[in-house]
Amino acid sequence: MELAQRSVSFEKTSQAGWRNLYRLSGILLIVTALLWTIVSWTAQRLYSSGYPADPTAYLQLIAQHQSLAVVTWSLWIVADFLLIAPTVALFIILARYNKTLALLGSLFSMFFNIYDISVTELNSLTLVSLAKGYAGATSEATKAAFAGAAADGYHALPIQTVLSFAIGTFGYLLWCLAMWKGKEIFPRWVAFFGAFWSVVGLLGSLAPVIPSSAILGLCQYLCVPAVGLWFVFVAVQLLRHSNRFPA
Repeated sequence: MELAQRSVSFEKTSQAGWRNLYRLSGILLIVTALLWTIVSWTAQRLYSSGYPADPTAYLQLIAQHQSLAVVTWSLWIVADFLLIAPTVALFIILARYNKTLALLGSLFSMFFNIYDISVTELNSLTLVSLAKGYAGATSEATKAAFAGAAADGYHALPIQTVLSFAIGTFGYLLWCLAMWKGKEIFPRWVAFFGAFWSVVGLLGSLAPVIPSSAILGLCQYLCVPAVGLWFVFVAVQLLRHSNRFPA
């Protein structure tokens, strides 16, 4: 009996040591939700006429909306950085309920953070830079050279976007499965809400490679602000959990 009480006391003490991380993570998740809502709107405006059919058309589109493109991809990068601390915090909490799901979910989520910054968004900003050069070109030969330089990035971007969406939402889905058992911290409706929109995000991840599907495009568009709203719900629970421990 005494050993069990000591074990519970030790667990509470170790959890209390992460109090500031939980609080910081809650704040960062709310900020991330705001950024995701903004970029879902800016990206929709950027591609309102559809995804360009070839590298030249892509450069022409981005050249017309350079500021919008820079803001969109830059905010995605900022949001990815902000998710690093919450990823660690959720692993620490959810590992109490299912270490396997917590670990795998956190690995996929962290990989998404890193992959999205270093591959998808970096490629997007590179294409913005090429679009700026294309817009300033004074001859058709120079424009053709910029279009040729953008070809690889243009053709890779849909696949990179698929991976970013799929990797991130799959990690969140695993978290939600672990959350289902942690109902004293995360109500089950929070886990269900996150799982539902994670599945929608997985479906939406196929939109870049199946652009003719309006349903997949809608799933991709809706999942970003919806998962952002889930971040807010999770943030509230993290902040409440942090308040259970003394400063």
